[in-house]
Amino acid sequence: MRLLKALTVLLAVSSVIALIVASRATPRPIVRIAAIQPMMNFGYVQVQGTVTAFPSFSAQDRFLSFRMWDGSAELRVVAYRTVVEALLAAERIPLPGDLVRVEGTLRIRDDEPSLILNAPDGLLLETPTAAVIQVSQLGEVRIGERVEVTGQVRRVRVISPALYVITLRQGDATADVLLSRGLPALANLPLPEAGDWVTISGAVSEYRGNKQVLATQVRFAPPLHEWSWPIAELDAGLIGHWVSVEGEVIDLRPFKQGMRADVTDASGEVITVVMFDSIWDRLPFSTTLDISDHVRVAGEVSEYRGRIELIPQLPADVQLLNAR
Repeated sequence: MRLLKALTVLLAVSSVIALIVASRATPRPIVRIAAIQPMMNFGYVQVQGTVTAFPSFSAQDRFLSFRMWDGSAELRVVAYRTVVEALLAAERIPLPGDLVRVEGTLRIRDDEPSLILNAPDGLLLETPTAAVIQVSQLGEVRIGERVEVTGQVRRVRVISPALYVITLRQGDATADVLLSRGLPALANLPLPEAGDWVTISGAVSEYRGNKQVLATQVRFAPPLHEWSWPIAELDAGLIGHWVSVEGEVIDLRPFKQGMRADVTDASGEVITVVMFDSIWDRLPFSTTLDISDHVRVAGEVSEYRGRIELIPQLPADVQLLNAR
């Protein structure tokens, strides 16, 4: 009798397992996130979309979560323990901009759905090719799309030990890049400094109405020397714009907060370059710069007492080309 009961229980358990395996092996239609309803709690579904942010990851707790968007709504996906370990071993942790297809169990609490990834093979991901764009074009790109931009680092802000905000400039255009080292795949990304030129690949996101890039790749790049403006063409219509000039130093005049240098080019016109102490004192050639030296200067066009001036913002904006 006991043997019969044991066989009955074993058969029942086996049947349940077989049903679960069969149900998961059966191809499932893709569910739109916006169509998920409370009555679907604990349902096993398949969704697909784009990863929209850096995943949350804890190596100690063996925990991973990421958010995905399918064009209708956003969904949080969660994985635990052995699933996380398998994804790490296979280097399949989703990154911003990745296209993902996920199968798992829905959990709906307070009308907020999330999906539990029950097995590593329930996650399929693809990294699209990044579109090469100018920094000025970033505002036209949809959130989640992968892009590649090149620019000069103007500032690096530390948000946390693993998160940085890098401001890039390319001509008049500036944009912020979020650099995270909190994931194994991103832990060794180089951290550039102000003045460096870099090429950033990543996904577009938005913060307070401004587009930004969530970096997944960072590499140093050769400087993009922008076209030098003839000094004769610099007028009040360019105030506030970022330009580059190249010419000969014809005068150096110290003032209380730094140094003014008059620069002329082939047009014969003169522009005053205003270098405050925060820049002048950090120039490697500040003690040797002299009349007739040839320089390239990038900066913002300004006006002081009716005269057009050029104001660089970093030491890297002032380059000594050659001394005559």
